Amino acid sequence: MSREIDPFADEAREHLDTKNDEAPVNNRLGMSNVRQALGRWWVMLVFGILGYCGALYYMSIVPTTVEAVAVLEVETKQDQLIGAEFQQEQLELEMQLATTMSKLLSPSILSQVAESPEVQALTEFKAPDFSYKPRYMRSDEELEYTAASELEISEIVKSFTGWLDIGMRPGTTLLEVKVRHEKPETARVIADTLLRVFVEKEEGLVASGSSDAFKILQNEADGAKDKLEAAETAVQVYVTAIRLSEQIQEKRSEIVTLRQRYKSKHPQRIQEEAIYVDLLKRFSREIKRSASVRSEKPYWLQFTEQLDELEALAQQSEGEEAYQAVDEWLSIAQNALNSRANLLQKNVEQNSTMYANILQRMTEIDVYSSDDKNLTKLKIIEPAFIGTEIESVRLKYLAVGSFLGAAAGFGIAFLLSVIDYKIYDVRSAEEATGLTCLAAIPASNKFGRKKGWETVLKSDPHSSNSEAVRNLRASVILFGKKERNKILLVTSAIPGEGKTTISAELASAFALNKERTLLVDMDLRRPKLTESFPQLKGKKGVVEVLAGQATLEEVIHDTDIPEMKVLASGNRAPNPSELLHEGEFVEILEQLSPRFDRIILDSAPVLPVADSRLLAKHAQAVIMVVRTRKTPIGAMVRARDLLNFAGARLGGVVVNGMRSNDRGNYGGYRGYGEYGAEDYGYYGNEK
Repeated sequence: MSREIDPFADEAREHLDTKNDEAPVNNRLGMSNVRQALGRWWVMLVFGILGYCGALYYMSIVPTTVEAVAVLEVETKQDQLIGAEFQQEQLELEMQLATTMSKLLSPSILSQVAESPEVQALTEFKAPDFSYKPRYMRSDEELEYTAASELEISEIVKSFTGWLDIGMRPGTTLLEVKVRHEKPETARVIADTLLRVFVEKEEGLVASGSSDAFKILQNEADGAKDKLEAAETAVQVYVTAIRLSEQIQEKRSEIVTLRQRYKSKHPQRIQEEAIYVDLLKRFSREIKRSASVRSEKPYWLQFTEQLDELEALAQQSEGEEAYQAVDEWLSIAQNALNSRANLLQKNVEQNSTMYANILQRMTEIDVYSSDDKNLTKLKIIEPAFIGTEIESVRLKYLAVGSFLGAAAGFGIAFLLSVIDYKIYDVRSAEEATGLTCLAAIPASNKFGRKKGWETVLKSDPHSSNSEAVRNLRASVILFGKKERNKILLVTSAIPGEGKTTISAELASAFALNKERTLLVDMDLRRPKLTESFPQLKGKKGVVEVLAGQATLEEVIHDTDIPEMKVLASGNRAPNPSELLHEGEFVEILEQLSPRFDRIILDSAPVLPVADSRLLAKHAQAVIMVVRTRKTPIGAMVRARDLLNFAGARLGGVVVNGMRSNDRGNYGGYRGYGEYGAEDYGYYGNEK
């Protein structure tokens, strides 16, 4: 609107622009997509059913396995120990349990189990070959198991390695032997036979007194342990010297910086150099102490003479010459120290590896010490029992399959919501435009206008539709003073979003609020207001006024609402844009402004034609209507940018067609069709 029409136009523009700039945009990433994905619940249901069917198919081609569990107790006779001796004994106990586990899985034990009469008598040992054909579609021959007696011992042992699992119960000396198989009886027999064969063999070895081999390995382990301790002791000789060397290296960097920055008599330099000299003296004493150790003397003899000469030169010299002597002494001492420390560390690692290898050999040998202190007894405390029933496993498969299917369905629904660039709710509209949502209008057939328009505020005053229209009126009132927001332009990005219905309902809301309201049909290309007000068909309107063929008094008509007037568009104009470019429209607004409290302009969509952009600069506030599940986000953002470029004062958006519990179609939108005419050649022909 021009300055002559309304002196508050610039203030209204500033007020609305500030409001939109300060309007918080809810930008919780992904929440709109999540809600849209949950709205496609049928996708999750379909995929959940597919997952359930997939689990059924999986169980039909892969036999369901059960688990037989047997428990073995390892008893070791021990003295009552405390402190470090107790910790050492605990480590030996853990080692003993690990040794027992390794023995249970040794090839010799598994071979004896495979040769045992109990296992050889199993008729359902090896499952039939894998096939993608469901079990109910296979013949009896295809489903027949292979007996253990028909297989080679090596093949049976190989099968054991895939079925067996042995573990310790935390905090106890109990070992659990678990066997997984499709047949519960087969799993139970294998577990019981394994423990029986193992216990019998171990008791036989102890009875035969085969402890000599263990004693030999024990002696080797003791020798390796002594070497390891000696190597670690040698490394400890240089721990202090290495730490001082690192401190000297750090302090030396600071001294170099201070020598460049300050003179020799600067207090800070004097203090830091005193600390540095003290570190050098302590390092020198530590090097001499380490070199005096008996085992280290041969190594340091090659450096002693050179280090002594440099130390004496440093004491006799002054200034730069003394610094150079100290630096050279330090370099030789540190290099010699690092070389020796690295060599000793490698020696520690080698001895540690050797000691570990001997311990590993001790865990693999099938002997026990005959010493009563370390005598180990084995006891089967629980024969094999079926830990997991087949039915429980089946239910687990079905539950997991259904859950994974539903999760996959949610993922696909979420992906569809990501690539679906339409407006679905208030949040997505606000996030896309940065504008405040003025109202959310539910989809309903209460807005229908097939038999003539009647405002929903009168036909159904207590419905959610009426409340939504009142919310829109309240939002517009909150724009500010009435005189600053008198002329309102209602538009949309694309056709079919219900802007004409929203314009009529908003005008009726103001009229019922005792405000003089004029509803103007400024859609000069495809006017739709006559569908709501059949009495306007064939009557003159805005086009005739702009062309000078009629006056305003002739084209303004009454409605069923006393305070509401309607101004139709009139006959189709051959050149709507040219009419709006001229000053006649501004004169019309100047004449109408004093006569009405609110003027609602129902204009054409923004993207197909430029009419709304030409009108927007004359309106004090522009309201964009977007329809859920129809308006692409890109179209809405583009329309917003075009309106901003045209100088429009955007007041906010109205989200139309929100789904609610009411059923039926929003009849006010059906009649709009595709916005485009064969006369003007945009958006195709109307169907």
